[in-house]
Formats: sequence, structure tokens, C-alpha cells
Amino acid sequence: MKKVFILIAVLALICLVIFGIITCKGMPARATDELAVPMEYRAPELAVSLSPRFFSPDGDGINDELFITINCKDELAIEEWKLTIMESENPNQIFFERFGKGYPPERIVWNGRSSGGELVQSALDYPFTLTVKNIRGLSSTSHGLIGVDLLVVSEGNQFKIQFPSIVFGSDTTGFAGLNEETLARNDYILRRIAQALNKFDTYRVIVEGHANPIAITEAGRLLEQAVELRPLSEHRAQYVADYLVQLGVDRSRLSTVGVGGARPVVKYEDRDNWWKNRRVEFILLR
Repeated sequence: MKKVFILIAVLALICLVIFGIITCKGMPARATDELAVPMEYRAPELAVSLSPRFFSPDGDGINDELFITINCKDELAIEEWKLTIMESENPNQIFFERFGKGYPPERIVWNGRSSGGELVQSALDYPFTLTVKNIRGLSSTSHGLIGVDLLVVSEGNQFKIQFPSIVFGSDTTGFAGLNEETLARNDYILRRIAQALNKFDTYRVIVEGHANPIAITEAGRLLEQAVELRPLSEHRAQYVADYLVQLGVDRSRLSTVGVGGARPVVKYEDRDNWWKNRRVEFILLR
């Protein structure tokens, strides 16, 4: 009986080996999988590069334009393409869009303005996607971030640095309660501002704090401005000025003012962009 069991086991092993050989012969090698796919089932090859790494479209002639270089290959014809640049903050609405038929251009030059003419904000990252689709309907998409440097904008005889991206703690005048990542970003931004202010060291600097008005009625807005927004924005401007002094900016050059919600950059109805009203601006005066 024992010999019978051994014989059965040997026969089973032989069958498994034969089955494995047949199966392997019917399968292409892993290294040639890609070559075995007919070209009509392959998505286009797509690569995107940006230059400079951080661009600053502030009109000073240095890195004012972003060069988006596109490398697209396909054995079939490309039917259409689309470049979409999104707002840097939630809910990440479309900021700029460009599209066309056929192959995308090898290079797209962007001036940093939205489809409606709005300029990008300082020191923010704008997500982008570039999608190409061939005549078989197969598409490839490249994702990335467009980094914006510090913007120093000339307005008449003044220079202004507009900064919406300094994050404050909820209902506080400082950075209490923020996570480490946000604290690190705030520190990076303020260090870049300190460098810019020290570069323009012959200018006096007004640090303006701004807030977002949410009252609906005129009477409500007047009360909100006097009781909440102006004091809050003044304290935040003072906090930023003190931080800049720690980073080497001469205190005698700095003054602060709380504008509150008197000069919003987006309307009340545009709730998705209220964050742009919560900002700090730096006015450079001779």
C-alpha cells in the first residue's frame, strides 16, 4: 500500500511540472509585456517640466514668465489636450485653462494671470494638470505644482508686497494652535519677506492687516468693523512686525495699521475665495 501512495505522489508531481511548462510557454515574458501591447491600446507618453522653479510675475524683468515644457509622444495621432491650473487654496477652483486640438505646443509661456486677469498670489503653490488624448480615446495626465515666489508690485511711487498666505490661529492674533507644517510655512514666508524688506532698506514699511467682513447689513458691517475686524487686523499686523524684527528688520522702519474689512479683494458673494481677504500687505514708502 505504501508503494502505491508513493507512485501516486510521483505521478501527481510529474503532472504539475508538465502543466507548468505548458502554462509558461503560453505566457509572454514580463519584460516584453509592454512590447506585446498593440499600439492602439497604449496611452500617450507625456512629461512636463517647469522653469524657473519659483517664478515671480511682478514686472521687474526677473522670472516674470513661467515656461511649461511639454514632451508628448504617441504612435497614433493626438486628438486633443488641456492644461488646467487650479487655485492654491480649497476648494481649488480653476484659475487658468488652455486647451486645443492635436498635439500640445512644445512650450507654453504663462504670465501668472488667471483667465479673468487676476495675478497669482505670493509664495503659494498652484496645482496643475496637463491631459492629452489620442484618437483611440486613450489619455495620459501629468500632475504638478507651480511655485510662486515673493511678488513686489509697483503701484505709482510705492512698492507693495501682498500676502494672503500667512495663517493665523483661529480667533487669535498669533500662531498659537497651528500645526508644525503650517508654522514652518509661516516662518519660511516671513523669512522671505524679511529678505525683501532688507533688500529695499531705504524704504519705510507699513504693515497692513486685513480681515474678511461677513456681516450682511450696513449697520452690522460698521459694528463688526469697529468691534472685531479692525482691532483683530491691527493686532495681527503688530504680531507680524514683531516677528520681522526677530528676523533682522530694523524696527524703526516699521509701522502697523489695522484696515479690518474695509478693503476686501473679493466680494461677499464669493465665499470660496474669502481666504484672500484675510491677508497682510506690506507698503514700502520712500
